Amino acid sequence: MFPLRVSMVTYNLWGSEKWPEREPALRLFGERYRPDVLCVQELTTESRACLDAVLPSHHRVEDPFTGWATEGNIWWSDELFDLVEYGAERFTTDEASDRRMFWVRLAPKDRPQTFFVGNVHLSAPGPVEISEGRSERVSEIKRVIDSLGRLVQGDEPATLMGDFNDSLTPLSHLFVAGYHSCWAKLSQIPPPTMPAFPDRVLASGFATNFVFDWIVANGMTRPLSASCPQVYSGYVPPSDHWPVQAVYELLEGPKE
Repeated sequence: MFPLRVSMVTYNLWGSEKWPEREPALRLFGERYRPDVLCVQELTTESRACLDAVLPSHHRVEDPFTGWATEGNIWWSDELFDLVEYGAERFTTDEASDRRMFWVRLAPKDRPQTFFVGNVHLSAPGPVEISEGRSERVSEIKRVIDSLGRLVQGDEPATLMGDFNDSLTPLSHLFVAGYHSCWAKLSQIPPPTMPAFPDRVLASGFATNFVFDWIVANGMTRPLSASCPQVYSGYVPPSDHWPVQAVYELLEGPKE
């Protein structure tokens, strides 16, 4: 049997900002890349409908909890996988927030195996962090890691994708927990993933690039390639972030 190889993408969709202008580019991205598994953040009903239309052979989680429609969701190829279970784990201290670690457990249709996919959007730097250096993302990623430890089963391949709003602290904690970025495993330097629209930072009076978007995975996976696709429709990108795409080989645990 051939190894199980899965194309994965994480994409922050920038909510409703400049949406009518960006929709053709998001459609083009979905049509061209069609990832086997897609995790998105800053989802809206409009961008959800767009992805449903361009990924007709995919399913996503449908659940009454509003976060699945207004924060994040996960699409997977219905031709390749069956959904085993799903959930939404709180990791923020904001009780009013619908932001969660959204997750699914998928089973390939051709073999007795499952793998875990998590999707997060950590907090952006706020005034306290900028003035005093105290980041909410430290406590957030620790809660996410606790959830991973409880949810991921034995020798199950597991990935965590999303907008970490950081290029150091969350990655450090995940590294200790056994989760490594696709870039590190491939000995590559990650490219910037934000901003795709230059006015996002130029309007603030400074200019820099950020590596905010990541795919990390546990030791039951092996990344084969990683990229940061920059798709335009005309001169317009799909979002203010660029996506991260990686192809992973999912390893099998010991035979009984």
